[in-house]
Amino acid sequence: MTTSAYERYRQTRFFSSLNGLRALSIVAVIWHHNAAGGSAYAILREGNQGVSLFFVISGFLIVTLLLREKARFGSFSLVAFWGRRSLRILPVYYAVLGLYVVVVFFLEHDAGARRDFFGNLPAFATFTSNWFVHLDGPRVIFYFAWSLAAEEQFYLIWPWFERFLRGVWPLVVALGLLLVTQGVSLAIFPQNPFEQSLSVRMITSVPAAILLGVVLAHLLHAPATFRFWEAVAGRRGSASAAFLLTLTALTIRSRLGPIGDLVVALAMMLLVTACVIREDNDLSRLLTTRWVSWIGKISYAMYLVHMLSVNQVRHALARIHLASPFFDFIGGTLLAAGLASLSYLFFESRFLRLKNRLFREGTRSA
Repeated sequence: MTTSAYERYRQTRFFSSLNGLRALSIVAVIWHHNAAGGSAYAILREGNQGVSLFFVISGFLIVTLLLREKARFGSFSLVAFWGRRSLRILPVYYAVLGLYVVVVFFLEHDAGARRDFFGNLPAFATFTSNWFVHLDGPRVIFYFAWSLAAEEQFYLIWPWFERFLRGVWPLVVALGLLLVTQGVSLAIFPQNPFEQSLSVRMITSVPAAILLGVVLAHLLHAPATFRFWEAVAGRRGSASAAFLLTLTALTIRSRLGPIGDLVVALAMMLLVTACVIREDNDLSRLLTTRWVSWIGKISYAMYLVHMLSVNQVRHALARIHLASPFFDFIGGTLLAAGLASLSYLFFESRFLRLKNRLFREGTRSA
């Protein structure tokens, strides 16, 4: 490692390739909910793992920002952190949840699905659906909220460790929690977590991918461990190699049993490492193109509206006898991108400006 490489990393405030990775993630998720079922190749049935890439990015980015704020100011405000996260996430989330309430109440013809949705509504509204909503039912409206619940719980709890623990202790806690969650998951495999106690459900609901993002943030923040990871993932071709490794992990995931998700998350962690350790990584030309970057920027709202978009496109195409999962995917992606763009430009941007005004880095109180 050269000192300048570490300094360039520490001075990078916007990791340009991450929006491109988010774009790949959301497109993979939309694909999974449309055309994955009939795919002959295993890799094409793993689009749901796009959520794991979101988790790795979130864990890395949030903790990196906290570590840098702590290094610069000596500490950081939990209230300011929660204020920033709330203004970024909650307005559009509750707006879309409210839209679902209206749509389901007036347009849903399946009485059972409608009854279950309103029964699950308190869990959706409190970001606890990953603990209380059975996701293996025949049809669970708004079920994708489980991943948002996991992220919100992470935002609520993890900053306490970063705020009050010193030195390597946050890293030790993250690794310990990773061992515990994976150990419990292995112990109950292949049982459904909802057949277990609430405490077991809570433990197994902590995504390994988000903890690996936390670990990565700490490893790259420290000069000594940055030196190792730069040697591993900071070379020309490292990003492409990590991407191929991720595709390989996705291909064999289902054959790895209970450790499949962890293997995929580790490969994604390496991919994120290669994409942030140097801005000129070999995937950057693709990941930073204008439209790919924009899709990544609006990916959160796309995730919230993608099922509504897909269903609208599916119904519209059925009327003209064009029932095709591939067309549903293309149309659903375009409609979700359009709605998310409008949301970002005319709704979310107002709260982002408020966030930047009220809760700037280094804010001591709110």
